[in-house]
Amino acid sequence: MNNTQKLIGYLSEKLESIYQIYVSFEDNLSENKISLANSDISEQDIHRACDHLEYIEANLFRQAMLIMVCSFLEEAMNLIGEAAIPDFSVKISKKRKVNWFDKHRRLFEGVGVSFKEIEDKCERIKDLVIVRNCIVHAGGRIEKCRCPAKVEKAVERLKERDRDMNTNLVEITDNKFLYLGDNIIAMTIFASEEIIKQCSKANCRKN
Repeated sequence: MNNTQKLIGYLSEKLESIYQIYVSFEDNLSENKISLANSDISEQDIHRACDHLEYIEANLFRQAMLIMVCSFLEEAMNLIGEAAIPDFSVKISKKRKVNWFDKHRRLFEGVGVSFKEIEDKCERIKDLVIVRNCIVHAGGRIEKCRCPAKVEKAVERLKERDRDMNTNLVEITDNKFLYLGDNIIAMTIFASEEIIKQCSKANCRKN
């Protein structure tokens, strides 16, 4: 097994660990909601407690997870790029008027990697990065981020793609905050996994 194969194995294991953390949290959240529903407190208190679990605790957790997964994808593309693409570090450091994902993608395409088969996954990641940036730079508050319209369009695209699949991805609340649904992290992880697989097809210059 060469170093690149070991790298891909490491990245796969790390992504699986992130996924298991997500699953564990969502399972515990569901169990807590069931316990509340079966408790002796009033319906009003149950509703209030469930709202707190979903819109405060779960939303904060999912925001942190989205940041983690997007950062992991960037790290993975960097590590594979350094192993597979000559002068990758120099090329990636050059300023370009594109987001980090497009910049990485173009370098991989330059060595023969095609992303056409997973174009939908790539488009999702680009929108998720916009959502992630709003969380990082504005705490998820639309009106405080640099380009509110850009975030709103990204949210709409994410919702529109899966409108017929009954998925719970992302909403903008009445007070203009991002609420992340329980499907968004799984979708981000699966899309990242497919992108990493494509990147790993680059002809490696190191063993």
